[in-house]
Amino acid sequence: MKTNQKTKWAYAERCLSILLLFAALFVSCGNKTKTGDAPATGDANPAGSSEQKAPADKKLPFERGSYVEESNMMGIDMKKTVYFDKWGDWTASEQATEMVILGQTHKTDKLEIIKGNTHWDLDLVEKTGTTYESTVLPSGMAAALAAAVGGKMAEGTEIKDLGEEDYLGYKCKKTQVKYAQMEMDVTTLTYGNLTMKMEGKMGKMNLSTKVTSIDLSAPPASIFEVPADVQVTKN
Repeated sequence: MKTNQKTKWAYAERCLSILLLFAALFVSCGNKTKTGDAPATGDANPAGSSEQKAPADKKLPFERGSYVEESNMMGIDMKKTVYFDKWGDWTASEQATEMVILGQTHKTDKLEIIKGNTHWDLDLVEKTGTTYESTVLPSGMAAALAAAVGGKMAEGTEIKDLGEEDYLGYKCKKTQVKYAQMEMDVTTLTYGNLTMKMEGKMGKMNLSTKVTSIDLSAPPASIFEVPADVQVTKN
């Protein structure tokens, strides 16, 4: 039971990551007009003077900060905090969970650090981790490449522009994406290359993910470094 629950959790995480990447391949937000210029921290805050804009090839529409993302898939709630710098070239995604299974509390605390093409997947409970090299393309660039090569992923995909919608004080592009091969039908809100909200179905599964708060304060430098007590092996 415990193993099955952990496997289900890991599978849900992988599926959600794939869906977010897939949506990013086909959805881009050309209009980056912000409805309020003060940093968003959970609610719209329409006051201020200027807007932070990122070049189209950047991974995130903000230079530095953090955001909280809450997701649900296969009936499992997930929450993570993503810290970022250098327009998303550096990210540190922390996900801590606590589940009670058969009367026992099971805790996890995972940290994924990406700096350029170098990745670290860390388990802060077990004090172990791995590091490897892997190219990460900005979402906009990935979409351009997919369109240029006419990749198989695009076959059978329907995309419908639903206009714009305000979310957390940002004017986002609203798009419906259908992909027959995965029986997927989702509606997304995107600001720049950041998926702010996604809701829909994949087969019989309901899925949702949403950014619940954004903080544009500089994150602590230490969050992008491997803790000294974690043993890391290279893949």
